[in-house]
Amino acid sequence: MEGQAAIDYFSIISIAFMILIPLSIYVNQLLNNFRDDTRISLARDVVKRLGENADWVYSQGPPAKRSLRIRIPDGIEEVSLDNRTILFKVRTSAGVSDVYYETIPSLNGSLPDKEGDYIVSLTAFEDYVNISVVE
Repeated sequence: MEGQAAIDYFSIISIAFMILIPLSIYVNQLLNNFRDDTRISLARDVVKRLGENADWVYSQGPPAKRSLRIRIPDGIEEVSLDNRTILFKVRTSAGVSDVYYETIPSLNGSLPDKEGDYIVSLTAFEDYVNISVVE
């Protein structure tokens, strides 16, 4: 009888593992997808705010200036201001995704790629907008 009880316990534990292992893999995938979606969404919001404010400052003309508080999310591989494009390269579980905004004016300056809160200054000049972090 004791041998039969051991086999019964082993069977119950085996069935429990057969249910729990796929469930834990599924939950892990859900969490990874949620983290990726959150990173991309936060990056999209920051890029859009920067781009819309750069357009607004440029439309006001020199010496228009505006300061913004932004939060660079975790997982940003690279930030670039290239001609008229604000580009964030976001690391996800599937690789690197580009989040960008096309502005009306040319852009000059730089932004950090490290996670954190920053105050950013946008200043209009004759033919471009300068974007820089206020120290």
